[in-house]
Amino acid sequence: MNKAQLLADLTRYITEEILEGNAEDLEPSTPLLELGILNSLETARMMRFIEKQYGITVPADAMRVENLQTLSAITDLVHSLQPQGPG
Repeated sequence: MNKAQLLADLTRYITEEILEGNAEDLEPSTPLLELGILNSLETARMMRFIEKQYGITVPADAMRVENLQTLSAITDLVHSLQPQGPG
């Protein structure tokens, strides 16, 4: 899946599941951890969503602040963990 689609899916997840639809200011660069949008519980829920949605497991060593700071960073992380097909 391409990064644009991943970003759209993750934005929709955070908007609907975490912010309960109240995300008019949510941008790819919004500091999710700094603003308290993502906490440990919400991060765990989001990782379960990612595992189910994309069939990938996010390794514990990838669960670093820099990988979870923004939607862009999470998108890059998920994209990097996807199996790379031919071509």
